Amino acid sequence: MEDCPITIETINLVPMVPKKDKKESSNKFKFTEILLILSALGVVVFLVLLVINPNKEAAEARNLKRTADVSMILSYISSYANTVFSIPEEIPQSSECVQYGNEICKTGPFNCTDLVNMGFLSENNGDALVVMPNDPLYISVNGTGYFVSNNGNGSVTVCAPHAERNKEISFSKYIY
Repeated sequence: MEDCPITIETINLVPMVPKKDKKESSNKFKFTEILLILSALGVVVFLVLLVINPNKEAAEARNLKRTADVSMILSYISSYANTVFSIPEEIPQSSECVQYGNEICKTGPFNCTDLVNMGFLSENNGDALVVMPNDPLYISVNGTGYFVSNNGNGSVTVCAPHAERNKEISFSKYIY
């Protein structure tokens, strides 16, 4: 026994596994590192979607279209009234804009029973309204989703009751 010096290898009965160099494994990603990166990326995407909120942006875009449509309809009614020097009798007199019988009928061969026929805007007029605009989400066979009323004192109101996100879209103009 004197020939063999006592070392750590001779004392341990379990053979030692040689250690790997750290330089070889530094180029490879571990599974936990990949999971950590993916979860961080997921959190960032979630926060970006939370800030952007595509549903809110779409609702605001539809409300913007409603606002433009209501303004355009009122502008055409005003232009027509200035041409004939009176408020069209097709526009019902009521104190509320949104009432049964105040919804504007679509342009074309539609049944306008219980709806306001705005065909006078598309008649032989130099500045005629070709197609009556429709509410972006309102689905009706004959109606547009927009309402019109005359308060009896010369003021015409056009409104969009189906506006989203608790917004009220209504324009009034004193014509006569």
